[in-house]
This record gives sequence, structure tokens and C-alpha cells, in this order.
Amino acid sequence: MSLIDLEISNRVATLTLCRPEALNAINQSLLHDFEDALHQVQKTSEVAVLVTKGNERAFSAGSDLKELAGCSPQEAAAFEYTHGQVFTQLEQLPQITVAAWRGYVLGGGLFLGVYHDFRLAAKGATIGLSEVAHGWTPPWGVSRLVELGGMQNARKLMLCGGQFDGAAAQQLGLVDEVWSDEEFDTQFHNWVEELASRPKAALTETKGLLREMRSLDHEHWERRAVEAFERCYQTEEAQGAVNQFMQRNRRN
Repeated sequence: MSLIDLEISNRVATLTLCRPEALNAINQSLLHDFEDALHQVQKTSEVAVLVTKGNERAFSAGSDLKELAGCSPQEAAAFEYTHGQVFTQLEQLPQITVAAWRGYVLGGGLFLGVYHDFRLAAKGATIGLSEVAHGWTPPWGVSRLVELGGMQNARKLMLCGGQFDGAAAQQLGLVDEVWSDEEFDTQFHNWVEELASRPKAALTETKGLLREMRSLDHEHWERRAVEAFERCYQTEEAQGAVNQFMQRNRRN
């Protein structure tokens, strides 16, 4: 059974992450299914907008530490680099991409969002980064976070960590629109439908122009970020954090 549910309706493709038992944490199976869904969308000419959302309580809680726990630093780094390579395809799609941030949006879940053209959030979303607190650096998406929020906001988010809601994420420049939890589904649907109703050629050509105007070399920074992750992941502090996570999960 696929861990990504793909639905296409009214020029909108919706990709839903379906690992509710793990708060939609990203493992290799989900990543594979996500990439397959992207390829299907790319071949569907009538789709103007792609939406990524999570089911039940989370958008995504990030990379699956249970899967990383059995990896060497080199294996973990290779796996994490693949995350960035798959999610970069969101930017390469001709369709406009929108992330629906509701529930938990943590670590790699936040970074998955920054590969989208837009992020729309529920006010009550729980958003945050904890990689540095665990003992490693974010392995992908860092340059995109800097591009969205600016250097100082990215510095604060990554080094200081902590959690915040959708309204605070908008103030940091990470989110384009915020609605109350009660209004979110209706407002999100209306926003996306309005975007999808616009001439598809104009949408895709404009997206392409904006992509070409970027000054940051994201591929260079993806490689640099995963190299830093590999060096950190082999430290005693990082391995201790992974072991604590695994012990906590065995007790639950």
C-alpha cells in the first residue's frame, strides 16, 4: 500500500502523507512513493497546482529516526541527501506547489515545506526545528530556509530551536497565509482553487522565470549541508540523542 495518497480534481493534485502512526515521519518507503507521485503529476498536463498535506495529526514530524538509528554516519548522510534530491523536484515541476501546514510540522517536515512555492498554515500548527539540540545540523533545505526567512531568522530557528505556531511562522517569513484551525480547510481550499483557476501557461512561465532569478546555488548548499550532518551525526552527543529516542519509543 502506498504511503502517499494522490488525488486529482479541478486542476489540483493533492499528495497526502499517510503514516499517521509515525506522525508522517519520512522514511525510505514514503520518500519513494512521494517521488512516484511527483512523476505522475508531472505527466498530467491538466494539473496547475500541487498540494502536499499530512493526514490526521501532522503535516510531518520529519525524518524517521527509527530508520536512521541503524545507519552508519555515511549511510545516514546518503539517505538524508536523497531527501533533498527528491524534494528539489517540487521546484522543478511546472505546476505551482503549496504545502498545507496543519498539526505537527517538525524538523524535516518544516524543511519539506520550504521546497514548495507557498506554505499556508493553521494558526494552531506546532512548528519547530530541533536538529542542533539533538547534536546534528539540518542535512537539507538550509539554503531555502535562508532564502525565505533571511539569514538572521534562519540562524535563530536552527541554533535556538523551539516551537511556535502558524502566526509566528508567518512573522518569520516562512508562511504566506494563516487561518484559524476552524477556518483552515475552507480557506485553504478557496485559496488553492483561486490559484488553480488562473491561466496555466502564465503560472508555469512565471514560476520558471522566478526560479532562474535565484542567486543561491541550492545544489552546492545541499551537498555542504549533508557533509556537515555526517560529521555531526558520528559524534557522541548525536548518537546519544538517537539512543534516547529509541529507548523512549520502546517504552511507549
